[in-house]
Amino acid sequence: MGKTKEFLLGDIHLSQEEMENRLYVRGDEDYLYKQWLKSPEYVEFVNEQITRCTPKYSEEMVDRAIQKSFEALQILPDEVGKDTYAKLFRQHFFENLV
Repeated sequence: MGKTKEFLLGDIHLSQEEMENRLYVRGDEDYLYKQWLKSPEYVEFVNEQITRCTPKYSEEMVDRAIQKSFEALQILPDEVGKDTYAKLFRQHFFENLV
């Protein structure tokens, strides 16, 4: 019984009232979670997550933007430094991606 209490409640040194209170709250949280899974808010949440994970650009578009960005840069990283070159590349990349 002690191992079960510790597994379910986390603390084996609880009074009977504290243990019942934790079990009641836990059951309430489980019920609320099940209700949330059936709600329109859950559907909206899942749809937002799917939208966030969906790529905006195809691989072909990204490859083309990278190629055009390298072609547009007429300087070498050694001439301006890596940070400046990265900023310039990023600027050209996003211009070509759109």
